[in-house]
Amino acid sequence: MKSFLKKYLSFIYSNKETAQVANSLITSFESQHLSETNTDRVEEVQPTFVFQSAVQEEEGYEAFARYLSLRIICKADLESFPEEAFYVRETLDDTKTILVLDYPSSIEHVLRTNAAAWEKSEDELFERALKNIQETYHRVVVAYEGHPQAGMLTLTGNDAFKTSAILYLEEYPALQGTHGALVALPDKDTFICKTIEDDISLEVGMQFLVHFTDETYHNSESRISRQIYWYLNGEFIVIPYSIGLERMNYVLPFDLEDRLF
Repeated sequence: MKSFLKKYLSFIYSNKETAQVANSLITSFESQHLSETNTDRVEEVQPTFVFQSAVQEEEGYEAFARYLSLRIICKADLESFPEEAFYVRETLDDTKTILVLDYPSSIEHVLRTNAAAWEKSEDELFERALKNIQETYHRVVVAYEGHPQAGMLTLTGNDAFKTSAILYLEEYPALQGTHGALVALPDKDTFICKTIEDDISLEVGMQFLVHFTDETYHNSESRISRQIYWYLNGEFIVIPYSIGLERMNYVLPFDLEDRLF
């Protein structure tokens, strides 16, 4: 290395100055290189983990706003994380609605620390995310395959955001009977609904949903909720149920009983 630097520096300085300047620069170079090597060794011994987020790669709110979306997750999913670090709401009992970035190849939770510079309120972020879901995923009401006798309905799509349709269920009139509907989302892949027209349709729906929801929830690796909800005019009310050795039981909300009996 010394020989190479002396030859190289001979082209820059005059012959008279070459030896003195070259030796000086070589000494400086060796000292600097030794210092950098020692620093590298220290850093290798004490590595520091820094959380990296895709949000940091974007510039400006509009660059990533089109990716904002909302996911319905199991309430227990956040028990091991500081909930205050995320944008989270409890829209539906026993679940959480969390703000995420729906990238083409991944889904990332939005951290408040990363979003602080956006200067957008939580309401603004949730409203934009809901609008994105509605514009991105165009769903159609269809019969739930495999159980035609029960008259169950669902929505098209195999994505991770199908269950988010509960946030704008009023946009699907076919899912709303005279007395509302029974709704269940036992895991992220399952959204199932039964319209309520009378006490008979209610009984048929509950007889199917109690066992189906409980079994799907417990057998799934991506659980959301084992609850069954009564939906009417934008509101969801839990219908408690239990499964015994010989029979299952459920307790209807007073308002639903008044409408049917």
